[in-house]
Amino acid sequence: MKFFNNLNDIQKSFLITTLFIIGISSINTGIINIGSLSFIVISFLLILFYFSSYILINVISNSAIQISSVIVMFCVKVIIYSSIPVPIYLLFLLLIFLLTITILRNQFRWIIFSTLSILMISYYFFNQENIWISDSLDLFEHKKGGTDSKYFTYSTGEDKHRDEYKNPDFLSYSIDASKIMEDDWNQSKINWRENFWGFNKKNIPLNGRLWIPDGNEKYPIISIIHGNHSMQEFSDNGYNYLGEFLSSHGYIFNSVDQNFLNGSWEGDFKGKEMTTRSWHFLENLSYLKELSSDSLSPLFNKVDFNKVIFIGHSRGGEAVNLAAKFNDLSTYPDNGNVKFNYNFNLIGVVTLAPTDYRYNRNYKLKNINYLSLQGSMDSDEESFFGMRQSNRITNSIDSLVNTNILIEGANHSQFNTSWGKSDLGFPSKYLINYRNIIPDWLQRKILTYYLINFVNYISGKDLNAIKKLNKSVEYKISTNDELKILSQYSKVSKNIKNDFEGNDIGNNENTIVFFENIDKPKLEKLNFRGGKSQQNTALKIKSKKNSRIIFKLKNDSFLDNLTLDVYNEIDSSYLNINFLIDNQIVDSTELKLINNKISLENYKFNYLTRKKFNKINDIMLTTYEVKKSNRNINSISISFKKKGNYYFDNIAF
Repeated sequence: MKFFNNLNDIQKSFLITTLFIIGISSINTGIINIGSLSFIVISFLLILFYFSSYILINVISNSAIQISSVIVMFCVKVIIYSSIPVPIYLLFLLLIFLLTITILRNQFRWIIFSTLSILMISYYFFNQENIWISDSLDLFEHKKGGTDSKYFTYSTGEDKHRDEYKNPDFLSYSIDASKIMEDDWNQSKINWRENFWGFNKKNIPLNGRLWIPDGNEKYPIISIIHGNHSMQEFSDNGYNYLGEFLSSHGYIFNSVDQNFLNGSWEGDFKGKEMTTRSWHFLENLSYLKELSSDSLSPLFNKVDFNKVIFIGHSRGGEAVNLAAKFNDLSTYPDNGNVKFNYNFNLIGVVTLAPTDYRYNRNYKLKNINYLSLQGSMDSDEESFFGMRQSNRITNSIDSLVNTNILIEGANHSQFNTSWGKSDLGFPSKYLINYRNIIPDWLQRKILTYYLINFVNYISGKDLNAIKKLNKSVEYKISTNDELKILSQYSKVSKNIKNDFEGNDIGNNENTIVFFENIDKPKLEKLNFRGGKSQQNTALKIKSKKNSRIIFKLKNDSFLDNLTLDVYNEIDSSYLNINFLIDNQIVDSTELKLINNKISLENYKFNYLTRKKFNKINDIMLTTYEVKKSNRNINSISISFKKKGNYYFDNIAF
């Protein structure tokens, strides 16, 4: 106390401001793997550093408090607040300093000014209110099914942190990942990680959750894996809502625990664990297959292994894509000594905001139903990587579906109830633009709606459900506001006449293309806003009011309805589409387009969005179906009513 009293007002203000920053920073860094009171350790280390600096500087300067405060606050900025722009950080420090010094000097007017300034700025940065929803949104209603179910867990029984895996309903076993996982775990503190979990890569456990419908029939099985999150904030229980809902509709639901493959303060696997995720996921299914053959197990004779569905979120979305390929292989591609023999009858893959770049092999899948969902406000992944997986799928069976759904306002984390509402941790989460994000309950409602329609369609329970998957919608959230869900899909029955993947813009094996009153039409390789390739090429044009594109078919024949993928940036935009034979119009229609342009303003400051993602917007095409009378044609013309930029792809019947 004597030390404090001997300081002048400026020194006291520097001291109090620094201690305040240390306290706030320590509390908000949360649990760092050493217990719920770990903030005490952080506070102690920062205060120790602060006063050590003071003692050293005091030897040579009379301004030791000020200098050591600047050093500590600079270090805190670099270590903890690296994502916060320097001007914002300095502004907060200045306001806290002014408030402190005015209180010490009893300057009432400046106390009020500083306090109001801090409150206003804090409200702007710390406010996490989502988009306001006033309508009931019956559009996405899908009632819970009428089937009762039971909940179970399975594990080795040796988990150190979770009661449900300490005392599971079924005892599983550990598996040796040493031949799958990289020798270098890319971990600076690998011993600490192994001490935390109680095992290493030679004995990774099979842990998971199960929802099993009551009844005497066999049920399709849906298995999900989470993505990368703090390994102490367990992720596998974040899909309980899906387990409860889907099991009520007659599906066995399995959520796999891979938290021990996630990152934390001591390091991240940097994608080197991706194949381990896929292999471990398939090994879990193999264990469930063993349980289904055990007459004493509740799974006995209950699983329809002819109808297996994979779901993955984030890195899990890339992992299930790899798992779908591993399922068909006889050996592990990176180590031929590891034999595979899975061969599950996989009927569908679902990816939620997936990655698609962490493993060095981009596999092409064949004859598989596929659904990917992505939020426009994802602040974790730069863009819609599910489209890349979708573009690599080749189907030859007409009933198979391949659909990408972009949900305006959805983010990365809210698909999982354990991940909270923010895609980023402290303090970056305070820079996120929450006012463009839909509430968590709505995001999960939309996911549940599309998921149940997808699994009902591919399992044969509701063949009409495909219409709900393949329809783009604009829906009201209040009297004056609406949001969009964009759907891009492909089916085998599409007879594609021009996918613009060649080099000749005017001539391919199926069509000759003519452009009227269009300046510089071009083939453009589409990239995501962060710069990675979409692995797709489209036709880009800038239209005028009387612009027209003509596709002359080289082989005219009896053709069914037209489908085409379009990107449009104009409200109330229409295309006039004419079907011709020998230049005579035999059918025509007017096609209303959705405005595909969605502002991806992830951060409260757009320059931060551009800094991370390069651009505010992205290219997501929408699929349209145009009905025509059943007559032969040999040309199609597309006319434009408004000026604007458009992209076209996959002109097909």
